[in-house]
Amino acid sequence: MPKRRTIKQRINAGFVLAAAFLLVLASNRLNNRNFSTVEHGVNSVFEDRLVVQEYIYRLNNLFHEKELFLANNALTNKSIPQYPEIKNILTDFEKTDLTVEEAQYLSNLNENYAALKTLEANQHNNDGSKEEIVSILHSISKNLDNLAEVQLSEGRQLTQQSKRSLGMNQMLSSLEIVFLVIIGILFLIIVFHKDKPDMELVEDKT
Repeated sequence: MPKRRTIKQRINAGFVLAAAFLLVLASNRLNNRNFSTVEHGVNSVFEDRLVVQEYIYRLNNLFHEKELFLANNALTNKSIPQYPEIKNILTDFEKTDLTVEEAQYLSNLNENYAALKTLEANQHNNDGSKEEIVSILHSISKNLDNLAEVQLSEGRQLTQQSKRSLGMNQMLSSLEIVFLVIIGILFLIIVFHKDKPDMELVEDKT
């Protein structure tokens, strides 16, 4: 009987240790997944949102310079200033991780910029050409405003997603500690528990 009881204890202890191992393994995999989500969110906020916000800021300034030029000068006096860096910024913009909505706004911006370049290259010295250019610049300004709104929306969403992942990690860590304590207690009970000795039946001798 003692030998049989010892084997049973070993089997139960093995189950408890296996449960502890699986718990730690599952928790580790979930934590790694959540940390990957947080890491991706942080990288995306910087590379695809903050950097892009700087692109939008620089583009706004450059196109605003054109608007100021048109407001203060007639096309008969000087040619509209050209900024080759605009094309470079747009190229860098296209290399970022774009959402569907953002890609559409950027496509509209590129189309308007191409139209602006055509008007500037074929500008005629009349007020009608100036009005067309101003109208295109207003459309470009609207494109940039839409792109800026996307950055705020996506940045907010990525931040909330990272916060949820961190909160999940904290909850899993707390649950892991609770379950490990419970498993530890069960393991101690199994190892040190002793069955009550069997009661021997004593027959009265007559």
